[in-house]
Amino acid sequence: MSRKQKLLDHKTKEITMRQTEDTQEINMLLSSYLDAQTIYFEASPKTKEEVYSEMVSRICRIHKLPSCGKKLLDMILARDAVSTTAYATGISIPHVRMDGFNDTLISMCFLSNPIDHDGIPIKLVILIITDTSSSKLYLNIVSALLKLSKDTEAIAKLNQVKDGHGIIQTLKQLNITVKDKVTIGDIMIAKPVSVLPEATLRELSNLMSEHKVAGMPVVDKEMNYKGEVDVLNLLKVGIPDYMLMMDHLGFLSNFEPLEKLFATQDVKTVKDIMSTEDEPLKSSDSIIEAVFEMIQHKKRLFSVVDNGKLVGVITAMDVFKKVFKA
Repeated sequence: MSRKQKLLDHKTKEITMRQTEDTQEINMLLSSYLDAQTIYFEASPKTKEEVYSEMVSRICRIHKLPSCGKKLLDMILARDAVSTTAYATGISIPHVRMDGFNDTLISMCFLSNPIDHDGIPIKLVILIITDTSSSKLYLNIVSALLKLSKDTEAIAKLNQVKDGHGIIQTLKQLNITVKDKVTIGDIMIAKPVSVLPEATLRELSNLMSEHKVAGMPVVDKEMNYKGEVDVLNLLKVGIPDYMLMMDHLGFLSNFEPLEKLFATQDVKTVKDIMSTEDEPLKSSDSIIEAVFEMIQHKKRLFSVVDNGKLVGVITAMDVFKKVFKA
């Protein structure tokens, strides 16, 4: 029987329950997935590979896995190469999913000397090893960890602890739970690039170029959501209205219709071209709702708005990388 199954069957299993109006949500404490033997503190400067290697070694000493040692390390590094596992809050969550494995294992490393991971200084590395069918559980755990990483008081308490048992006990006291569902808020891009309605089209194009994005939310100075604008809204300025009624424009190969855009980029503003018809999503909406809206509206980016305020954006690539490829 796996460690996870033993935890679920144990008489003293750590489960918190919350009764809602029409359903009952069951959440497992994050501490229930941890083993003190796989939590350690590194005082010496180390590379990412060295940290991963030590974590793999600690897990493989006490658990039997289909792959261990260098083979497991290579799997983790290969997964890292697909998309970054570093987050702006200073936490890195490398992970690997294994065939023939029915458990979820977590190792934690607290670093005195941050490692550079894709340009982000990382002070806490959390390695997750799970089975190939546990994408939802993996995302739930990542969601709990990211929430924890944003809680400066909680992180300060953890940094005062110097042993694995103390970390587990502190997480119990903090009541950090792994919830039973994943929402848009768990995978969205928080604090995204946005633009003011009064910005000129030149300022908009500069923002898009600088941040390498094809669209962004429009907000006022208080972050109240006003709409969205994308590169097609921008390019449309350069196409005269009568051309939009034509079936094809092949005969205009030597004509430069975008001259109008160049001539007005310092006069027209974002407010003149932005879209306001599409309803934004909420952070509490499910991921399947986001996918449905993207397909229905043929959009790859949606603003995420709570109580009228912009809180993030969700893109089709976020869903692909963080859910499908997770």
